[in-house]
Amino acid sequence: MSELKWSYDEFLAFLLIYISHVDMEFTDNEKEYVKIKSGESNFDKMMAEFDTMTDYQAFETILAYKGVYYPTPEQKQELVDKMIAIFHADHEFNIMEKGLLQFMERMM
Repeated sequence: MSELKWSYDEFLAFLLIYISHVDMEFTDNEKEYVKIKSGESNFDKMMAEFDTMTDYQAFETILAYKGVYYPTPEQKQELVDKMIAIFHADHEFNIMEKGLLQFMERMM
């Protein structure tokens, strides 16, 4: 991705889609949560974008938006809270999700 062009809701949809795939299962509850938080059209657009990227490209894309959508500790915490919420959307906050959350907190 050469330029930052996503709105906050598009970015949020992409981030939540990315982290939802950590356990290799993107449940209907997780999909619904992303749609509620970002809007259905943003979900559809960012799902299509996500499907074109490798895991590494998706992660690099998320990090590229740090200065735009989560430059402060408060904004970062807001995203972390949304990540935690989606991990609970399928009623199971498993070891893979906990590991990814810790990794994302350090990297963001």
